[in-house]
Amino acid sequence: IFVSAFYDICSLTLSLPCIISSIVSEVASFWITGCFHEDGLADSADGIGGGWTTEQILRIMTDTRLGTFGCAYLALYIIAKLELIAILGNSVWCMGSCEG
Repeated sequence: IFVSAFYDICSLTLSLPCIISSIVSEVASFWITGCFHEDGLADSADGIGGGWTTEQILRIMTDTRLGTFGCAYLALYIIAKLELIAILGNSVWCMGSCEG
């Protein structure tokens, strides 16, 4: 809910383009969650992409460094999320109104 409020403030109040509003809402999401979900995605991608055995996969997933697969998945995830949020366009909520 907080992330969508950032999007609405940028889009409706500040009249920023949808892609800029989606970037601001994504940054807010990173800040609020501490990138917890993105870290898990990167670790999973590194483990599955770089390991052949269960032991290798678990060793790679517990490593604190970001690997090639994790970086590629994060880039694709962030770009896709930004584009999909921007495609949604302006919110239909009535900000500051009890009607809607």
